[in-house]
Amino acid sequence: MNTLQESKHLPEQDSDTRGSSLERMLRVLDLFTGESPIWTVDDMGAALGFTRSTIYRYVRELAEANLLFQVEAGRYALGARIITWDRQLRLSDPLVRAAQLLEPSFPQWSEQQVWLICRLFKDRVVCIHQYGNLFSEVSYSRGSPRPLFRGATSKAILANMSPRQHNQLFLDNPDEVRASHLGQTWEQFRRSLQQLRRQAYVASAGEIDPGVYGLAAPLFDGEGKVVGSISCLRPVQQRDSAHEEEQGKQILVLAKTLSQLMVSLANNPKQPG
Repeated sequence: MNTLQESKHLPEQDSDTRGSSLERMLRVLDLFTGESPIWTVDDMGAALGFTRSTIYRYVRELAEANLLFQVEAGRYALGARIITWDRQLRLSDPLVRAAQLLEPSFPQWSEQQVWLICRLFKDRVVCIHQYGNLFSEVSYSRGSPRPLFRGATSKAILANMSPRQHNQLFLDNPDEVRASHLGQTWEQFRRSLQQLRRQAYVASAGEIDPGVYGLAAPLFDGEGKVVGSISCLRPVQQRDSAHEEEQGKQILVLAKTLSQLMVSLANNPKQPG
């Protein structure tokens, strides 16, 4: 009998009662990152503060659901169902589909450039599509989260969130706000975001990746709510202040077209694309 099977007969002594079983199982999945893609069962339990019987039960259930798989005895990685879900998202996400349709119309401002399409998920910005090549690997490609307060890609989204969201983010993230170059006080932070919102496009250099310059514009759903951004990343040497306003206007037009196509595809999922 293997250890997971043996765990079925262990008495339940879980002292961790925070959240539902589903929430705690999701915390198990959250342990698997690019830096730590493989975990032992005992290490998972130690990292989360779960009892041995609880972590063995969760791992067994996740493995049975193909959300985890055993790469070798006692060591686990993310499973096949997640790979299948990622493929489904690539094929069905209306924003990804819209971006793929519009790729031929993306401006070629530099031989070295990469376009990023990012979505806002609550208060997290995640890259969902990437197109082009840059002289070096950018710090996040598809599936990688971006800091909400740094970089043109995220600031284009942040500037268009509601005043109520801005206030809560300021209260919840004082250190990140201070490091964002958006102001040290609430009033400075609020005015910086208003200025970015009026300008509509956002530019930044070296805030995420050294030597990388980004130009971004927000994306909106059919109700005018910001849902993401499109950005073009280039070597910082390619930044040309004389042409930045013109390119900013171009990316705003592209963002508007992308938003409209995304809404159309969301309302008509079977529309060819």
